[in-house]
Order: sequence, then structure tokens, then C-alpha cells
Amino acid sequence: MAGRGGGPGGGELLLLGTWSSPWVIRVRVALGMKGLSYEYTEEDLSSKRDLLLRSNPVHKKVPVLIHGGRPVCESLVVLEYIDETWGATGTPPLLPADPYDRAAARFWANYANDTFFPSWKALFRSTTQEQRGEAFKNVVPRMEALERAFGECSKGKAFFGGDDAGLVDVALGSHLVWIKVVDEVAGTNLLDEAKFPGLAAWAERFLAVDAVKQVMPDAGEVLKQYKGFLAKWTAGAGNNNITLTQFAAMAGGGGGGELQLLGTWYSPYAMRAKIALGLKGLSYEYIEQDLFGKSELLLNSNPVHKKVPVLINGGRPVCESRVVLEYIDEAWPGAAPPLLPADPHGRATTRFWATYFDSTFFPPWRALMRATTAEQRAEAFRNAVPQVEVLERAFVECSKGKAFFGGDAVGLVDVVVGGFVVWFKAVDEVAGTSLLDEAKFPGLAAWAERFLAVDAVREAMPDAGKLLEHYKGFLAKLASPAGST
Repeated sequence: MAGRGGGPGGGELLLLGTWSSPWVIRVRVALGMKGLSYEYTEEDLSSKRDLLLRSNPVHKKVPVLIHGGRPVCESLVVLEYIDETWGATGTPPLLPADPYDRAAARFWANYANDTFFPSWKALFRSTTQEQRGEAFKNVVPRMEALERAFGECSKGKAFFGGDDAGLVDVALGSHLVWIKVVDEVAGTNLLDEAKFPGLAAWAERFLAVDAVKQVMPDAGEVLKQYKGFLAKWTAGAGNNNITLTQFAAMAGGGGGGELQLLGTWYSPYAMRAKIALGLKGLSYEYIEQDLFGKSELLLNSNPVHKKVPVLINGGRPVCESRVVLEYIDEAWPGAAPPLLPADPHGRATTRFWATYFDSTFFPPWRALMRATTAEQRAEAFRNAVPQVEVLERAFVECSKGKAFFGGDAVGLVDVVVGGFVVWFKAVDEVAGTSLLDEAKFPGLAAWAERFLAVDAVREAMPDAGKLLEHYKGFLAKLASPAGST
């Protein structure tokens, strides 16, 4: 492919992907926008090669970008790696320079992954008109949110990123050919020009970008593949192992203004933000929220998810805990050691493991946290242990023999995982389990005690006894006939 090769420090670029995957299309678009040369290797996900399994041993999925022999996985992580590694190529950046705008971009890119895609996937997998009607009805509110986001982010310009396509454009735009194909089969019109004029016009502009045109798969070939999927699902022979493999709310910026944090005392996600603010030595007003009677301030500050934490800086809200953490790190770069390392590959590795914890580790542990019988707890604990094994290996890889995932100082992964440590202990006490067993997971067990001894952590963590009582009350409600899920 034409363009610049390698990158800072040299090294060949190799991309492992599948031709129709929107997650892979994202990476190919970004590489094209940066004018980079790379070798592309098509993978067969029904018979995975050793190179893919070695390069992404955690998820065993595409895309994987290999730069100078070092792999980078997870599409959004790869996009930021490309932007940071080749930021001086003279091409427009995927992320803006201002920390608030960067947070906003990360929020909406995560929204495309975590909120839009699951709703749309139900439409994608529907095989009857009744299913399609219901799924389409459920995905429309997501499109309404994205229409509003386009107006907010574009500021009247051509793309979410302004004059040029940026992170959100690439994250959402990679799905466009699939959206159009599913609409054709389902008889729907997700990008209805009358309902979503901003998105409809944006989609056509995005598809006309040279770097996009060069890598978007042929719609006819995608349609053929999709009809093949539908035939298998209709026959009852389908499964989820297809090329659509799956993997932040408003933003804010530094440089002055009062800091407020909206949270709940027991939320591990709010604890993350409190720890990061403490590590940076920042003063802020903490406002406790009642999630069963949400305040107007919370609803106005996080209208998309209506959840905590929300960090408000100078009147501008930043939402979603991992987005808040990176915002804090970027808005106050000179305050205390950084949460993310300077090296782009180190940053990509850090983001990978932070994402792993939220998307892969947390769901099985949540089942343990919500279990109310000994049988449920035994099954949930058994399912959670493999994720702890992966995290133990991650600690060894990231810490390089030092005290924390971040090395000598607490970093992003420490804060992401560490926000849950007091919850691990409460659940273990009730369930009779030992998630961070010192014999099985010596690295994590010792790390947890070191982390809890950090001043900023001690100040942010709730009282263990109070949390235990809160948890027991939560379980009592779950176990009652009126308990909700």
C-alpha cells in the first residue's frame, strides 16, 4: 500500500483482520488517513492461526496491529495508538488537542461500541418481521442520541471531528456499510434523512473520504455474507462466532474552573475518580447522589446514561469513569506521576487492560456479587477465577517486577481495578470465597494491599464495615420475592 512505512523507531506494520469486520475497517481507515504502509493478513476466525493466538491471547480476536513485532489489540485502543505514534505525520489527528474535546470524543466512541452496537446487533440478528420491528424500535433512541451528538461535536462542520474525520467518525463510520445492508434486508431505514438529517448527510460525506473508500468492503459481498448468516440462524445452526466480534459520556477540559464530582459513596466507579483526583492533589466539591431519586444536576450533566461518576470542571461535565480518568490525566499533566505512560505502546497496553477489566473481568464477578445461594456462588466463583488468572499474568506483564500495574507509581489500570478491591473483600466475606487468594494469585494479592495503603486510596475508600452492611441489605432485597434484577 502506498504511504509512509513503519513509525517512530522504525518497525514493520502488520494488520491481522477479516475483510468484513467493522472493527478491522476502523483500523484500516485510520492507517489510510495517516498515509501508512502496512501488510494486511486475512484471518480465518473458524480456524485461528498461531500468529493471531499469540498476538491476542486474551480475546483471540481481530483486529491486531503488529508494529515492530509488538501487538496492539482492541479497535479503539489501536486507533489511539495510531494517533499517538504517528501524530507528527502532517495529517489531521483523530483526537483533538483540548482535554475536554478529547474526553467528549472518547465518550461518543465508547457510546458507539457499548450502547449503540448492542441495540443494533439485535436488529442485525433478527430473522422475522416481528423481531425486526421490535429491534428497530429499540435502536431508534440510540440514533436520536447520536444525532444530538453530531450536532454537539461537529459544531456545524462536516464531521464529528470538525473539518476532518476523527475518532468518533471512524468508530461509528466503520459500521455504515453494515447498517445499509441490514436496512436493505430488514426493510428499515436507520439513517432516515427526515428523522436524522445530520447523520444521514454525515454518512455520505464519510463514505466519500478517500481513506474510507479504499477500505470499505463491497456492499454486494457484505450483503451476500449477511444473507448467509441469516440462513444459518433461521435454520438454527448459527452461533455468535462471526466476524462481528465485540469488544464514556460527556466530556470536559482543564485549565481553570471549579471542580465538582457527582457520585455515590459505595460506587467503585466513583471511587476511581476520587482516587485519581487525590493522586493529582486536586481540590473538589463532592456531591452525593441518590440514584433512586436522581437530581436535576445529574440528569442535566449526564443526559445519555444518567449515571455516576460525573466530573464537572468549570461547568462542563465529563462522564464515564475511564474517560474521566484520562481527562484528569490530560487536563492536569504536571500534577503527580501520570496515569498513562508516555510511550504509545505502553499507553495502548494500559488501555487494553483497563478495558479488559470492565468488559471481560467484571461481568462474571458481578454474577458472584449478585449470587444469593451457595450453589449460585460456587458456580459464579468458578467462572470468575479464569479472569483473575488472566489479570495475574497482566500484573506481571505490566508491573515488570515493580509495585503497581503502572510500575513504581499507581497508574490507570491500578485505579480501574483498585476501585473494586474493597468490594472484592466484602463479597468474599459474605460468599466465603477468596478471589485474590495469596497462594493462587500472589502478585495480585500483594498488589491489592500495597494499593490500599496509598494515601489517596485510603482517603477515597469507604468504610469496609459500612460497605458490608450496604451489601447485605442489597442481597436481602435480591433474595426477597420482590427483588429485582
